[in-house]
Amino acid sequence: MKKYYLHNGTESSGPFSFDELRAMKITKTTPVWFEGMEKWKYANDIEELNELVTVTPPPFKAEEVIAPLPPKKVTNTAFLGLSKNTFITVIVVIVVSSTIAINIIQNNRSEELEAKNKKTEIENQQFLLQQKEIEEQKKLIEEQQLAEEERNANEKKQTTIDRISEIESEIAVVKDNLDTTKEKLSKATNFKVVRSSNEKSEELKKLKLDVESFEKELEDLEAEQNRLKLELDKIK
Repeated sequence: MKKYYLHNGTESSGPFSFDELRAMKITKTTPVWFEGMEKWKYANDIEELNELVTVTPPPFKAEEVIAPLPPKKVTNTAFLGLSKNTFITVIVVIVVSSTIAINIIQNNRSEELEAKNKKTEIENQQFLLQQKEIEEQKKLIEEQQLAEEERNANEKKQTTIDRISEIESEIAVVKDNLDTTKEKLSKATNFKVVRSSNEKSEELKKLKLDVESFEKELEDLEAEQNRLKLELDKIK
């Protein structure tokens, strides 16, 4: 788009667009210059500006047309359709925003990691407490089992001792009965009375059976006594 420069007799101004010149209401004798012209011209001498000249001011008193001054260099480098300042501002905003976002993300991650570590620590403490409770329960159960085993052992021991004592008494009784029966058998065998052979035979038979019964009972009692004594030794 063409840009125009104006001169007020002292200094130049611009650049201006065509629409901006329209708003400025230039006169026929307003000095105008744009890129491509060799020297300044009056607005009236530029055909495209004739429609903008509405008022004729007093004539320009300069003896000659002012030599055109080189236009001021205006740096208007564009980046991605943006001016340099705007582009720099956008870059700064992006960098600052990115830095803030990264800091926020890092803080969030740090908080999440701290929360996870705290949760893990709590879970570990709970696990240790549970393990401790389990160990204490196991220990209590073992102690109870040992106490129960000891109680059963003591009861069994006492029962065995009592039974051995009973057997000793029973053995003494059986031995007495056996001795008495043997004595009766001896007397019955040697004793001569008036009786039939059958009666004597029956009496001797009965006494022999009694002796065998007492001997068998004595044998069983002694076997039981020996077995209980072995068990008592194991219990001790």
